[in-house]
Amino acid sequence: MANNKPTLHFMEHSGSQQTLWLLEELGIEYNLVLHKRINGRAEAALKDTHPLGKAPQLITASGRAIAERSAIAYYLIETYDSAGRFKVPAPGSPDFDSVNNDKIREEQLLSVGLTSLNQFLSMKTTFGAFAHATPFFIRPIFKGLKLAIEKAYLDAEIDNCFRFLNGELEDRQYFNGTAEPTRLDFVLQWYADFGVQSCDLDLDKYPRIKEWHNRCISRDAWKRALEKGNGYDLEFWRK
Repeated sequence: MANNKPTLHFMEHSGSQQTLWLLEELGIEYNLVLHKRINGRAEAALKDTHPLGKAPQLITASGRAIAERSAIAYYLIETYDSAGRFKVPAPGSPDFDSVNNDKIREEQLLSVGLTSLNQFLSMKTTFGAFAHATPFFIRPIFKGLKLAIEKAYLDAEIDNCFRFLNGELEDRQYFNGTAEPTRLDFVLQWYADFGVQSCDLDLDKYPRIKEWHNRCISRDAWKRALEKGNGYDLEFWRK
């Protein structure tokens, strides 16, 4: 709300990076508040602005607090993207495709990330962090349990999700087949980074995702966002 600009509450080593990327793509003025992790967790101060106490958080110019990356991306694009650069092509527009490029497809792909990949990658990271933190004399037991769960369940589920997303990028630079990234890309890019950095995901197995990811991180706005944030190392829990 300060200076009649939106304010992003950004936490290091988190999905805040994708929201900052979107703000840079939009080219609007905004305020940036940087937060550190405390023992790997969010600062308590983040509960002062939103009950969930998570980051990213966006405080709109009117003072409304929005949490969760997808909701923030929706608000920012709907509010500030008047030219429609980052939107799904509208019905009646030349690029609109009611079967392969509509809102239903967008919601389905968002759900793959927000629901399926989020839980599988979070579980894998949690088991890994737990095993990493155990005393060295019992660590092999917990590492063995972690590997057994991954082999029996998690790795296959993660692979299934990424294979599906890889197929959805056929003949597309970005997930909606547009020349510019849309909300899908700003949300799903996090899961590629999360998978690679925190869960040892091999993007070589998913060549279209690897090309798309390289395309995202080659954008000038992404590079500016990395410079403005206070850290984006998703392996922090291993250190």
